[in-house]
Amino acid sequence: MIQKLSQGLEKLNLSLSAEQIEKLELYIHKVLDFNKTYNLMKAADEDELAVNHILDSLAALPYIKEICDEKKSIADIGSGGGCPGIPLAIVLEDKNFTLVERMEKRCVFLESVVSSLKLQNTKVLCTNVDQLTKETFDVEVFRAFHPFDKKILQMLFKPLKMNGHLIAYKARSEKIEEEMLGVKSLIKGYKKIPLTIPFLEDHERNLVVIQK
Repeated sequence: MIQKLSQGLEKLNLSLSAEQIEKLELYIHKVLDFNKTYNLMKAADEDELAVNHILDSLAALPYIKEICDEKKSIADIGSGGGCPGIPLAIVLEDKNFTLVERMEKRCVFLESVVSSLKLQNTKVLCTNVDQLTKETFDVEVFRAFHPFDKKILQMLFKPLKMNGHLIAYKARSEKIEEEMLGVKSLIKGYKKIPLTIPFLEDHERNLVVIQK
């Protein structure tokens, strides 16, 4: 058992099955193993990866569940090493996830994880975001993707269904307000939801939600 993962899930009041916890731990081990050759995610050990990436991804779970509700198709844009898509897919078993990543080596890793973890609800799409089909997804999530600007927002809106949601993991409120000011002509509005990450309580973290 990875101690901080277990403690963090408890702090987030997330009651996962033994199988789901086992999958999260296997995912952590696969990332660390892959990190030896390719710098996939910044993390020195199991605990750091569990806190900075897994718990960070899952801290937004109550809000994502509420936003998704009846919505089924969720894309993790610029998935990289698979966060937040893989942790969310492990927990939200009734949703269909697409991990969108343009770099082939990362796609090979993501395919390996999806296969090893037997994630029946998840597929990998190795392509650029601007090549995605119009109005494909109900929800798009992303973390450590580009800052919002008009070009990026228009690119993200294209594969999103009408009334669908963009859900972005962001940091400082000041930076968020600056980004949103630059795209205000393209959006009806946005919600900023403060997140608390176990063991990173002194780090400002927010979820930004935009409806198309």
